[in-house]
Order: sequence, then C-alpha cells, then structure tokens
Amino acid sequence: MASSERLYEVWMLYCTKRDPDYFKIWLEIFISSYEQCLDVDFEKPPSRPEEVPPVLTLLPDNILQVLRHQLLQCVQKASDGLEPEQQNLALLLLKFLIIICRNLSNVEEIGTCSYINHIITMTTLYIQQLKSRTKEKEMMDHSQAEDFVRHSLAFCESLYDPYRNWRHRTSREQLGTIERGRQKYKAAPLTVEFVPFFYQCFQESEHLKESLKCCLLHLFGAIVAGDQRNALLAISPATMEVLMRVLADSYMGSCSSDEAEDWESEAVSRMSLLTLGCLREVVQCLLASSSDQRQVEIASVLENYFKLLNSDPAAVVAGKQQQPAKGQVPTLGRQWEIRFVALQVQMLDTIRDMFLCSDRPVLQAIFLNSNCFEHLIRLLQNSKLVNARCTAADKDQKDITNNRLQTGERDTQVIQGRLDSLAVATIKALTTVMHKSPAAKVAV
Repeated sequence: MASSERLYEVWMLYCTKRDPDYFKIWLEIFISSYEQCLDVDFEKPPSRPEEVPPVLTLLPDNILQVLRHQLLQCVQKASDGLEPEQQNLALLLLKFLIIICRNLSNVEEIGTCSYINHIITMTTLYIQQLKSRTKEKEMMDHSQAEDFVRHSLAFCESLYDPYRNWRHRTSREQLGTIERGRQKYKAAPLTVEFVPFFYQCFQESEHLKESLKCCLLHLFGAIVAGDQRNALLAISPATMEVLMRVLADSYMGSCSSDEAEDWESEAVSRMSLLTLGCLREVVQCLLASSSDQRQVEIASVLENYFKLLNSDPAAVVAGKQQQPAKGQVPTLGRQWEIRFVALQVQMLDTIRDMFLCSDRPVLQAIFLNSNCFEHLIRLLQNSKLVNARCTAADKDQKDITNNRLQTGERDTQVIQGRLDSLAVATIKALTTVMHKSPAAKVAV
C-alpha cells in the first residue's frame, strides 16, 4: 500500500516530536486507507471488506498506549464540553478502533482493554445532551454528537457481534449451524457498563431521535445474536423492561394529529419491528440456556408480551385525547386503534418466528404453561368487540356531513380489514403452538 510509507514517516515524526497533531494526521491517513471498513449503518446488510486491516502486531508497538492516553484525555474533558477539535479527535480514535476490529483476530484484545468503558462514558454524556431540549440547544448543531453516538454503537457491534449475525437476521439471511460453527473468533466479553447504559438511554428519551433509538435496539439485538454468554448478561429485568416499554410506547408515540393522512401507509414503526426481533432472539437464547444461567425466565417475558398483546387500545386512547364534540369523528382514536391492530399482527407473527428453533417441544410447553391459548382466544373475542364498536360508532355519525361520513367509512373499512388479518394471524399462531404437540391439543 502506497500509504504505508507515509504512515511510517508520520509516526516517526510523532514519536520524535511528541506533537499530537502528527498523531491526528497518522489517524486520518490510516482511516482513509480502510474507509470501507467503517460500516456503521445497522440497516445495511453485512459486507466483507475487500482489504482486511492489519493485526495489532503489525501496528506501531505503543499504538494501544497512545490510544488509551488520548481517549482518556477526551473523556476527562468531555464532562466540561469538548471543543470541536477535540470532538474530531475523539471521533477519529473511535473510527480507528472500529477499523482494527474488522480484523477479527484483534477483537478479543481490544475488548479486554479499557477503551469500551471510556467510549460508553462519552456516549452517555452525548446522549444526555441529545435527550435534553432547551431553546438554546435547539439552535445548536448536534450532528457531531449524533455522529459519535452512531460510531460508538457500531464499535460495540464490532466487539460483541463480530460476524454480524444480527445484521444477517434482520436482512433475512439465516446462518446455518455449520456456518455458525465456522466462526473462529469469539466476541469480546460484554462490559458490565452495558446494561445500565442501555437502560439509561431510554429514560426520559422523548427528545432522542428515533433513528438513534433504533441503533440502540440494533446493538442489543447484535449482543444477543453475537454470543450466548454475552446475551445472558444482557438479558436482564432492566433490559426487558426497556423492550416492553418501547413496544408499548412506539405505536402511541408515532401517532399525532399531523399524521392523519399517513397512518395507512406504514402502521408499524421500525422501532416496533426491531424490538420484536430482539424479543424473538431473547426467547430463543433463553431456551438454549440452563436455569442457573438466566436472569429472566421465558415465562416472565411471555407474561408481559401477552399482557400487551391483549391490552385495549381504546382505553389507552381515552387517556391520550380529549373527548370529541358531539357529531365529530374521533379520527385520532381510530388511527391509534388501526396502528395497534397492525402491531398485534406483527406480535403474532413474531410468536411464530420464535418457534424457528431446535427445541420446539420445550418452547411449546412453556407457551402452554403461560396460558397462551386463553390469551389468543381472548384476542379473537376482543377483535370482535372492536369490530362491533367501530360499526356502532359509524351508525352514530350518520347525522354529520357527507365528507365526514366518507372519512368514517374509509376508517371502518381499513380497521375491519386489519381485524380480519388479526384473526388470521391469531389462528396461525395457535396452529404453530399446537403443531405436533399432543399436550397442546389436549389443552385446547
């Protein structure tokens, strides 16, 4: 590589003069040589770099010490606010770490160093800034902070899911047992800082961008899919609370009166789909573990899952909006109901995905003991009540203008179509749970 000589030259200048500017130049040259390794977009399918970065032994002898020193300085200054130049240096350090972890033989050593804890400390500070909203902060440019957060989460992915198992699954590329068996290098041990970090990121996070929340969910999925040992550390009461709250809030938070024309096009948010994917991975991971390894039981996850699945959206809507005036169609309430029915369909489809595992009989028994049939049959009954409520509401609106009436009829047609889909999805979920299970069929 032509830049190798330049890298050596700049590093010698840095070692001789101890000028941090030369170190920064060295980082910029190195990063530009391996730009393709900076695959920080979780939504993109996994790709292999054309040129693998060097192993640590081929880098300058004291590079790790220099990195640690520079990163520690950034952390110490971060609480008081980094200058733009320091923010740029912190991002360069982070990009360098991502790149060298794309050589999977480097992952274990990098993971056992203190870099990850320093990165999480800085990322926590940036996320707290992004979560707090004031008039002054709304005028500020947060692009550098957001860029750092995205790269820090991608660095965690490089450590804890080096083979991109989660990305394979979200892009519908299932890896077989043989392919997983060929994964030579292990993920780095999960830092104890992760669970409190993940939990805090979702506290009072109304002003945190949904795209950043999706990155956090991607990272959780990557940790669970990347290594069984790390997964069992990450799957805790705190993280399960976050996932269930995100799932419950996502369809409510994504609705507003400004979106009245858009609710039909995309009913289930990306956050909901990612959370459901995480829960699928959680159940399958717990299924493959022993009771003494688990912090959470599958039955506990299913209890909260079915509770949300069978919740009444009308009751939630009633608390979220004012009662409509007489003769006024409750458009926003209907909009929420339609979104929630779409979410219920996705939750039922996720139940079927959970059974794509090697130990179906055990999972069937857990579902059976969790009163799943009672929950699913009640769901069918509730869908009939919702249908009847919508029909009755339309009859009460016959004294309003033709335009309003047409809107109400269109709403009713959409929600009745969704309710039909819900009934079909419920029957499919029941069939999946019952498949080749005599105990399940007896229970019915």
